[in-house]
Amino acid sequence: MPKLGNVRRFYVGADKTWLAGEQNNSFNRSANPIEVTDKSAMWQQFISGVRGATASVTVYADDTTGLPQATLLASWAAGQKVQCFIGELDTTGNDPVIVSGDAFEAVITSISDTNNNNEVASRDIQLTVSGGVTHYNETV
Repeated sequence: MPKLGNVRRFYVGADKTWLAGEQNNSFNRSANPIEVTDKSAMWQQFISGVRGATASVTVYADDTTGLPQATLLASWAAGQKVQCFIGELDTTGNDPVIVSGDAFEAVITSISDTNNNNEVASRDIQLTVSGGVTHYNETV
């Protein structure tokens, strides 16, 4: 069933903490094509090769110590991987339960701050997935 974008949020860490002030996120999957054309073919033929993914999230900038954004800035500075989840969580109980989405570990490839006059400062965070992605389908 289709869902509004505000339901599929960006979370970080093992405890799946939401990045407060999130404006948008994206998750992009890819696979490198491997050409397997033989001499008899008139058209190129491919098989799916190594897979990869990238993610991005835009938030209102908040450098408050102890909040997820400060943790991400520190992880970027140290070159550490971060645990991420983009999707929907059921947070009605004590521990969040995954409804649907994608879980992955990533390296932060860039953090860009935008500080426009008369606007709230924003931060765009780009990540590259390191390893596999676990996809969770919604159960009905």
